[in-house]
Amino acid sequence: MPSPYSYDLRIRALKMIDEGIPITQISKLLKISRDTLNRWKNRRDHTGDVKARFGYQTGYNHKISDMKEFQKFIDQNPGKNHQQLADLYPVEMSAKTMGVWIKKLGYTRKKRASDTKNVMH
Repeated sequence: MPSPYSYDLRIRALKMIDEGIPITQISKLLKISRDTLNRWKNRRDHTGDVKARFGYQTGYNHKISDMKEFQKFIDQNPGKNHQQLADLYPVEMSAKTMGVWIKKLGYTRKKRASDTKNVMH
């Protein structure tokens, strides 16, 4: 994500708007879209300031917070497939998510004997 416009630029643009310079002219001069200038103006009118928002993009929380504990859980349950492990794990997750986290540990998925026979014949 690109970094936000500087606070000084925002203040300068709004001063130009307050002086009566048309927004289209300010847009061309400062190379900022008219929509952005209008958003800044509306934000200033509603909140009193035009500082860039921050902290609203938190991303997603990982299902597993302690990898050592997770590895211990996997080692204690050998021979189980992803769905069985997902059902047993204390945090709710799908079988696919369980497989992704197992792969991050470096383990390979449980193979079925029938798959191997089909490939050999």
